Amino acid sequence: MPKTAVTGSLLSFALDRQCTQPLHRQLLDQLRLAIESGRLPGGSKLPSTRIFADEIGVSRNTVLQVFDALTAEGFLQGKVGSGSFVVDQAEQPDMQMHQKAASPWQGHGYPFRSLSRRGRRLVASSTDEFAEKPRPFMPDVPDLREFPIKTWLRLLSETSGRLTGEILASTSNAGYEPLRRALAQHLNASRGMSCTHEQIVITTGSQQSLDLTCRMLLDPGDPVWMEEPGYIGARSVIRANGGAVCPVPVDKDGICVESASLTHPVPRLIFVSPSRHYPLGMTLSVARREMLLKFARNCGSWIVEDDYDHEFRYAGHSPQAIHGMDRDARTIHIGTFSKILLPSFRLGYMVIPSDLCQAFGKARAIVDRHASLIEQMVMSELLLRGLLVSHIRRMRVLYRTRQNQLIEGLRKMFGADLQLETTETGTHVIVLLKPGTDDTALARLGVQVGLIMRPLSPYYATRQTRQGLLLGFAAFNPLEIETGLEKLRAISDSLAPFVVRNCTTPDKLG
Repeated sequence: MPKTAVTGSLLSFALDRQCTQPLHRQLLDQLRLAIESGRLPGGSKLPSTRIFADEIGVSRNTVLQVFDALTAEGFLQGKVGSGSFVVDQAEQPDMQMHQKAASPWQGHGYPFRSLSRRGRRLVASSTDEFAEKPRPFMPDVPDLREFPIKTWLRLLSETSGRLTGEILASTSNAGYEPLRRALAQHLNASRGMSCTHEQIVITTGSQQSLDLTCRMLLDPGDPVWMEEPGYIGARSVIRANGGAVCPVPVDKDGICVESASLTHPVPRLIFVSPSRHYPLGMTLSVARREMLLKFARNCGSWIVEDDYDHEFRYAGHSPQAIHGMDRDARTIHIGTFSKILLPSFRLGYMVIPSDLCQAFGKARAIVDRHASLIEQMVMSELLLRGLLVSHIRRMRVLYRTRQNQLIEGLRKMFGADLQLETTETGTHVIVLLKPGTDDTALARLGVQVGLIMRPLSPYYATRQTRQGLLLGFAAFNPLEIETGLEKLRAISDSLAPFVVRNCTTPDKLG
């Protein structure tokens, strides 16, 4: 374990000089407790006895007496010429029983230690969706090796020289203003929007954007319409904030607003992924977008537009964002850079109606003030210099090639008539399975041969599920995709009886 130097002044001691117990005994007991509790971890280097004595106001002989006693008990180890070090108690078998004293609150009956209802909802709605390490065919992960690291480091070097205390102190709660201006320009050009930088709030990702939206616009029990199937992470955030999720079926044109209006309560929020439905991949039609906007205007609902992955469209053109079509300012537009660059790159954004800007900005300050400033500065340069757009174009070509390789391999394996979901967009394909198939069991079968194939059924909030396997291709080079296909061939005989072929997808996909 690495050695960590500490000084007496960094430890909390309460030496009572009026107490009948001698000072050396008080110091001995408190140092021993600090080691046992882990406040002084194994390997920590204590200050010299002279410095220690001076900082806590006792004689050096008192400290020497305490150090000698703790060394004899096995808590400290002295090294000639180096000093005194705390011994790792995990390596001392005779000390472990001494450390396992039960806490007074252990046990189910102890009062006042339960989580809040909100906390229990948050824990219950958590998932292990992102627990896997990237390996074929993990979906929804960009190729980490294609991240423009040299460009990023060059811009980091340039921008870090401009980072001053004044910038740190004056940056808005809504984010770094040059980034917000560059982003507004980018969205207006690429997404058909008409927003100003004042409407943009920089967040640490789409999850925080949605969480902030729910905190600001939802009261406990408010109905929230959500596509069925839908993004598990979004469903978790909505439920954790007290929203009552109302699953709305989708068809080839997207969310079925008209049918939902006949069966569901009037929603406070409507969460949609119009550019590319997650996970099925269809694009919300223009007619459906207009219907959604009209419904929101008539009943006073807010639309939350999740614009993830819209950059990776391989056929046709990207439709105008709902935010750009909304003349009633009832849309909160959410986006992220993590799907384009790196999952660990925690920068996202939200575009909100003008009359909500001040309130959202204040709330953003309470949550965590603002995202990493240096990353915001570098991202603004990527946008202003056109480097982000160039990267997107390059990755679009690369991902399309990889998608073709995966689809060709799957059809060679299961037949040219293999039924796949929409392939015009996104970074994964879905192999549909026959009704009643246990797609989770088949996904586990893939794990046994070293593959990640995410089952489709967990994305449904109701029992009216479809079965399928999500296979990602973006993060893997041609050799890795071929290796993954070889592993898939090893279990293809087990999969083949369940794979859908020559099937016409039903109108209702929910």
